[in-house]
Amino acid sequence: MKSVDKIVKNVEQMRSNAQEQAIFKNLPLAAETFKLIRELDDPEEGPLGKAYACNAMIEQLSEYDTPRFVLRILRQELAWLEESSEKSDWLFPEDVQEDIDRLEAYIDTEALGMEEFCKKYGRHLLFDPVERTKRWEEIYFEVEAECDRRLEAQPRGMGFCFGYWATKHAVLAEYGIDWKSPHIMNPRVMFD
Repeated sequence: MKSVDKIVKNVEQMRSNAQEQAIFKNLPLAAETFKLIRELDDPEEGPLGKAYACNAMIEQLSEYDTPRFVLRILRQELAWLEESSEKSDWLFPEDVQEDIDRLEAYIDTEALGMEEFCKKYGRHLLFDPVERTKRWEEIYFEVEAECDRRLEAQPRGMGFCFGYWATKHAVLAEYGIDWKSPHIMNPRVMFD
């Protein structure tokens, strides 16, 4: 299979995973796809095509769960946009730079506290600061895969979030992390 075909197939699978609320499954696909894009030596796919492929991947990732990985992709996407002699009608370097700045602020806990981050970037729900750590990102896939396994038989309708959060809390505790769910962090908010 040609690299371009594999990239397209992976991105399509990532979209499918996102629609099935299994976005965590996109992390290994994105790592493989990002490697393929960087190694791509196809004269038909110039820097702009590579930037578009990066953008398609990022849209299928949980950027706040894997900010350091997404930052690597964004920085490469920006470099290809700036390198390209073609200009995009919808993907602009300044927008990519804004995303880079936002994720850099997210992981820089010394410079910007959680409440300040939420206010500056329009996030309405507070989150546990542990979610900003490198350790969180390192175990993200394993934790989500284990939650998915434990909740496999559970219907994903109204009220599912509470079972999911309880399971995630238990799994993270096995990793030595005391995590507070969105429900705990936002006591005045009603969740389904």
